[in-house]
Amino acid sequence: MSDELTTANRRRLLGLLGTGLSVGLAGCGGGGGGETATMTATSTSASEGVPAAYETATSIGGVERNPDAVSAQSDVNYQTSPSDGQQCSNCRFYIEDKNDDGMGACAVVAGTIAPDAYCVSYAEYQGN
Repeated sequence: MSDELTTANRRRLLGLLGTGLSVGLAGCGGGGGGETATMTATSTSASEGVPAAYETATSIGGVERNPDAVSAQSDVNYQTSPSDGQQCSNCRFYIEDKNDDGMGACAVVAGTIAPDAYCVSYAEYQGN
């Protein structure tokens, strides 16, 4: 396994663990009154959804997007500007613009993605 993939996987794992801990701790505030907590689905905001053309598209690095296995933008510290020259448009997980709106998507992050954005799942694309 390449170093960059390992690093990306570690970063994603840490992000997911942090989310799991937050969710777990959020449930610890129960009232103890014998009430059963129920989980409700939350609606996906426009920033988290993607057009149909991106739902299972393949990234520039050959990774197919699985809409059931993507991280929320907040979980990967998504930001709309590059970080030290690293940006989504040169990440192996980036899915290029398919509808001429200037935005793409990501194989591992939910929502539409700006080409010059950045997140901790970044893994440099090593093109042919």
